[in-house]
Amino acid sequence: MPMKLFKCDETIPEREKHIYIKEKGEDTTQFLPSAHVETIPGSLSERGCSYCGAKLVIGGVLKDTIQLIHGPVGCAYDTWHTKRYPSDNGNFQLKYVWSSDMKEQHVVFGGEKLLKKAMLEAFAEFPDIKRMMVYTTCSTALIGDDIKPVVKEVEKELGDVDIFTVECPGFAGVSQSKGHHVFNMGWMTDKVGTYEPEITSPYTINVIGDYNIQGDTFVMEKYMEKMGIQIIAHFTGNGTYDSLRGMHRAQLNVTNCARSAGYIANELKKKYGIPRIDVDTWGFDYAKEGLRKIGAFFGIEDRAEAVIAEEVAKYESKLAWYKERLTDKKVCIWTGGPRLWHWTKALEDDLGMHVVAMSSKFGHQEDFEKVIARGEEGTIYIDDGNELEFFEVLEMVKPDLVLTGPRVGALVKKLHLPYVNGHGYHNGPYMGFEGAVNMARDMYNAIYSPLMKLAKDDIRGEQNKTVIPEENRKLKESKVQQSKSIDITSTEAMPTAVNYAAVESSDLDTQPLLIPDNQPLPQRQQIGGKISAFLEQLPKYLGSFSTEYQMPIICFATIITATIAVKIILAVLDVINEIPQLNLVFELTGIGYLIWFVFRYLFKASTRQELAAQISFIQKEIVEGQDS
Repeated sequence: MPMKLFKCDETIPEREKHIYIKEKGEDTTQFLPSAHVETIPGSLSERGCSYCGAKLVIGGVLKDTIQLIHGPVGCAYDTWHTKRYPSDNGNFQLKYVWSSDMKEQHVVFGGEKLLKKAMLEAFAEFPDIKRMMVYTTCSTALIGDDIKPVVKEVEKELGDVDIFTVECPGFAGVSQSKGHHVFNMGWMTDKVGTYEPEITSPYTINVIGDYNIQGDTFVMEKYMEKMGIQIIAHFTGNGTYDSLRGMHRAQLNVTNCARSAGYIANELKKKYGIPRIDVDTWGFDYAKEGLRKIGAFFGIEDRAEAVIAEEVAKYESKLAWYKERLTDKKVCIWTGGPRLWHWTKALEDDLGMHVVAMSSKFGHQEDFEKVIARGEEGTIYIDDGNELEFFEVLEMVKPDLVLTGPRVGALVKKLHLPYVNGHGYHNGPYMGFEGAVNMARDMYNAIYSPLMKLAKDDIRGEQNKTVIPEENRKLKESKVQQSKSIDITSTEAMPTAVNYAAVESSDLDTQPLLIPDNQPLPQRQQIGGKISAFLEQLPKYLGSFSTEYQMPIICFATIITATIAVKIILAVLDVINEIPQLNLVFELTGIGYLIWFVFRYLFKASTRQELAAQISFIQKEIVEGQDS
């Protein structure tokens, strides 16, 4: 059975349908891992949410747009500055993020007024920016905030701004792929065709699915410029809001990441008849193939071949140097989706490496169909992999390198395995000819770095510090000081350490014996020293404790004292009650005193006034503290 249930998944057997190991002679279409479905409860998913797919991957890359997230501030923070998407305008999109910063009161009473206030404040703080995207989150979607009427109010009030709404809360789909789809379709419906770009070349294209990770877009721009091709819009690396509104004027859609941006390419073909070609621009041979496809479409194959020849002359020898050192190295690719099938053949064909395991966070079944068709036999394919599965795979395949993101990369490093950041790169760009060399360089540096080998060595045994009693430490310091004070003007070589075996016998008679640096104290003496040190510090601990908790101690003591006093009084009364006839005597005495008090103070007006005067005197003397 080609589908595999890992040992760590025995309690969730449904995971078997998400894991496939390729075997010889199999029809892979019959054994595709189940993908783009809800995460199985109990599985520790590595996926991102739908909102993250819309904002972090696509919309947040635009270089001239305010990105305002309507929700708690954490949703904005979590998708800010987390990927390396540079731009040629000072990296505006990496520096700033905006949030309506919803609190509990807004969840209860609604956040639409708060949203409008935040939008107006954002435009006021950045008067040169006239474009904005507003995203809903789980909180605002659950309470039913309607953001589109708010957006229309702001657009009417300010007049010269344009705002796009992205209604894709985190819970909307099974992964961030839902956010890709919602953004693509929403932009196609609301914005494409509302702006007319300036045409400067007879050859025009849209570059779709390229997000300028560490300058990937700049590489593609350079190639197209040499071929005389105008890029109408980048979707969305180094792109602008208005250029994406003019995507309908391109003659060709060149799609690189088919999973995140293939939706809009298909819609542009349906509505405007713009053809689509898919290219792989990661990898040396793939870059050649991609440029030849574009050149053939426009009938400028000679220009494409000229660019290829120029780039090959620059970088082929460098790539060959790395190939010699990376051939037969085993690598795991654990990324989002399409890079699995972009990178697999590139690493195997260009560098002679073996991709032994792949995992996709948000890929669909067609993504697995492509990568399995390109992959080698025995390779492990996982949908929505989790940490425990990764650990088990590492034990099975024992790779030389892992291509993944920083989160999983941190786990991999703890196992002393090198990893390269496949999401944000280490030292990009990775696209095109120079990118293939950069990627090979990063993998070579990771595999051959001596740091990982050093990290495997446990050197703690060589660093055990000798336990020396306080008296011996002082003696040692005094001898070192004496050695330093010996005729510093002498030209003879100074000793570099004190020979403690040469200490005079008079010193040994009065001081505890020294313990050599390489010989720890006996366990009994170590325990005794620790107990002695604790007893010495005990008064200090008690003093600081009583000072810090003085009031609670007083209150506790008062309660204990009052409780004891009450118990003593009750005990005395119980003893008195046990004396024969004494109880009757007390009762008769009380009755007699009551009769006397009535006749003495209550029958006559004069005696009542006397009683009132005595009560007033007692109040002044005791309660108010005054003399009569």
